[in-house]
Amino acid sequence: MKTFFAAAVGLVMSITPVAVVHAQSLNELAKAAQGKPAVTWYESSPSEQIDKVLAAFNRKYPSVKVRHTRLVGGNELAVRGVQEMQARGYTGDLLTGGADHMSQLKGRGYLEGVNWVQLGVPKAYAPNPEMVATTASVYVALWNTRKVSDAEAPKTWEDVVNSKWSNRVGSWVRAASFAQLAATMGPDSAKGLLERFIKLKPMLFKSTFPLAQAVGAGEVDMGIGFYHSTLPPINAGAPIKMRALDVVPMHIIYSGVSKNARNAEGAKLLMAWLATDEGAVAYEEATGRGNPLSAKTKTAQFIAGKKTSEWPPEKSDELGALNEYYNKLLEAVGSAR
Repeated sequence: MKTFFAAAVGLVMSITPVAVVHAQSLNELAKAAQGKPAVTWYESSPSEQIDKVLAAFNRKYPSVKVRHTRLVGGNELAVRGVQEMQARGYTGDLLTGGADHMSQLKGRGYLEGVNWVQLGVPKAYAPNPEMVATTASVYVALWNTRKVSDAEAPKTWEDVVNSKWSNRVGSWVRAASFAQLAATMGPDSAKGLLERFIKLKPMLFKSTFPLAQAVGAGEVDMGIGFYHSTLPPINAGAPIKMRALDVVPMHIIYSGVSKNARNAEGAKLLMAWLATDEGAVAYEEATGRGNPLSAKTKTAQFIAGKKTSEWPPEKSDELGALNEYYNKLLEAVGSAR
């Protein structure tokens, strides 16, 4: 799939003349949200990180209170949302998760449709009225600089599956990067790439955070992980570098306002703010995950000029089937650490 940057920047520029109207609309939402219960936000980041995001939000909208509930893993978001809607008719006000789990909630009619463009959200951010792109998990190649030179480190996926990395590479236990690559190269080609990767006997990790730590410690020379989970050891001084490969698989993470939300106005306001450059930068500074549609984020700048690969939300079922199939192939390598 093509990168979104040119379209996104163009859309942002095109809405500038009516920014005052949008500001008025957001201020009207803030006024309507005032005095209602705190917005309940279901999201996966540690609450101490989201506290920083909400501090930035409340500097602009001090009258709108938000309560963050951490739900680790998109499946927990979908399961809890469904259970709560069936049991009591409402769930969290603002829901943030992967395209597949948000699509499950959308398919059940549990997300409210909103004209986001009227609230200043660029059209490229909203693939449908129920979902807005607010951040992303972007795959990278990372390497230990004491064991791998910059010139030797992979630049393409062909470089990743080079036999020289046999018994030297680490990976998340899930083969989701290869499933996302299938969106551009096709499922058969992506499967062939995965099979070549498996022959390298990669060390598997239950999360990309310990993977990055293992690369920093020199337990593995090179890894395929996430941009945001590689940042902590780099910032701590570990001997790690990373780069975006050609092509860049990623997972856009979406937010949606739930049906029957107890503070729908506050949820819409927070969601629209997250889709601004200000909100995207605040979220990235707190969590390390930036919105690739916002040119102001370091994430967007990191992958600028690269071709990206991702299944659109309406093909979440197809992506889910590929993930399940590819994961079983990768499991042949052995148990994860």
